[in-house]
Amino acid sequence: MKFIYDIYLNFNDYPINYYEWSENDTLERVLKIPIIKVDDITPFILYNVEIKDLSDKVILSDGINAIALEIIDSKVPYVSYLTFDDELGVCELIRETPRQKIDYKILEKRDIPTPLRKDLFMQKIMLSKIDFIDSDELKYIYYEITNKDSSNIDKIREFLKGDIKNNFNQKYVNLYEKIYK
Repeated sequence: MKFIYDIYLNFNDYPINYYEWSENDTLERVLKIPIIKVDDITPFILYNVEIKDLSDKVILSDGINAIALEIIDSKVPYVSYLTFDDELGVCELIRETPRQKIDYKILEKRDIPTPLRKDLFMQKIMLSKIDFIDSDELKYIYYEITNKDSSNIDKIREFLKGDIKNNFNQKYVNLYEKIYK
């Protein structure tokens, strides 16, 4: 069995891309972790799975991508992507290694948010402030988003709440950076 030594992992309920790791995340330094080459890592990313034959922490790689799993009582509650350098190192290390079959059972689909964490944070802040900002600021935000004027503050507030939830885009990011930074 191959191992990689001294890497940092960011175990969470869903895998978070390395470039989205935050200073508030609890990174875990792992001094030695086994690597197993498999046919496909996709099920381990998309689903919560049960694996009877493995325990503790392991990295699975298909030779192109890799993911770390934390296994507790035969279940995989936490996963972590690797840094770019570590993933490259893992793939190079197992290039000539034969693939292994892992016996696993899919439990349920993993809830993986598609927006970037930074965008989710900005969206949450903007939604929390909509009810408390004054009418002039609401009119300004509404105009910047729709290019329309309106004096009906209740309609503006309801429109913005729905639009921020369902259509958070670069216009909102720009407004957030103007108003709240």
